[in-house]
Amino acid sequence: TRQSWSMNGKQMSWLQLIRQYDYSSAYVVLIPSVPGRHKDDSYHNFGYLKLRKAIVEWVCCDHRQNSKQPTPKPILCQFSSIGSLNVKWLHQFLSAIDSSTTQNMDPINNSSVGSKSKDKQLPPLSPRMKIIWPTMDEIRTSIEGYQGGGSVPGTIKNLSKDFLQPLYHRWSSRRNGINNSSCDPLKTARHIPHIKSYIQPSSSTANGIEWLVLTSHNLSIAAWGQLQKRSAEQSRTEEKILFIRHWELGVFLSPATLAKMAPDVVGNSICMTPYPGISSDAVINLDSDDDDEDETPKAHVPLPFLLNPVPYDNNDIPWARDRSCSVPDAFGCIMP
Repeated sequence: TRQSWSMNGKQMSWLQLIRQYDYSSAYVVLIPSVPGRHKDDSYHNFGYLKLRKAIVEWVCCDHRQNSKQPTPKPILCQFSSIGSLNVKWLHQFLSAIDSSTTQNMDPINNSSVGSKSKDKQLPPLSPRMKIIWPTMDEIRTSIEGYQGGGSVPGTIKNLSKDFLQPLYHRWSSRRNGINNSSCDPLKTARHIPHIKSYIQPSSSTANGIEWLVLTSHNLSIAAWGQLQKRSAEQSRTEEKILFIRHWELGVFLSPATLAKMAPDVVGNSICMTPYPGISSDAVINLDSDDDDEDETPKAHVPLPFLLNPVPYDNNDIPWARDRSCSVPDAFGCIMP
């Protein structure tokens, strides 16, 4: 903020410059993480609690209008690095961002912060989330070979925890082929990912998306934050804080936020769907398809992976930068 900027001959700080612009028509919600111990007056401004706030405001409002809600689909978590996770935190994280459950829970007062419950008492995670993470073979056969694996710097220690194993899904489909655009419409299967995205598929619309976050947040407690207890200042009581270690920034989209692009379209009538392939006329198209019987406007999202990703089989091994492999890549390199 100390650097000076100029607009129309007037010197101003970076913050003053940003405030010159009108963001009221923006159709995304910013999801920031700021290092610190955030108290009750700023809980919902950062980290996973800010994401929860966006979901409650922009997704759950549509749910309340529908009397019958089908079984929710697992949340897709795709990232390029993973922290040292535990089952309890993952359950808290998922409960807060699952649009089917978050409006009925209080993540601050009803969370299990300080609880003595053990991980083994918690239900399985597999019905609630899917982790999209490339295999050793996917990295080896990528256009960069093992060298490109530096873009996905996961470690054996963090990837090999038992509760994570049922959650892993491939970055690409096993059916990828030169002419198979339906499985890989954006031709990303052999390109190593470094993006981070979190998606909840729609349980009421076929191939639909309830919400999406494109962000810098990896799946880690340091990035998304964790509720903790500490002694309150000038008091003998305990207070809860949201503790975050990393600077991060993401954008949140849903059918309701995209409706701001087209004011004449009712928010819950827009359907977010994956980009269908090279035969589509546009990546984002809020006009109804001529051959669509329900005439629901569609926003085509260019997802680089399948909305229904392929689970690992017994031969798949999660890529780790410190894992050895004697099978050479296309450049003759191995992982010593």
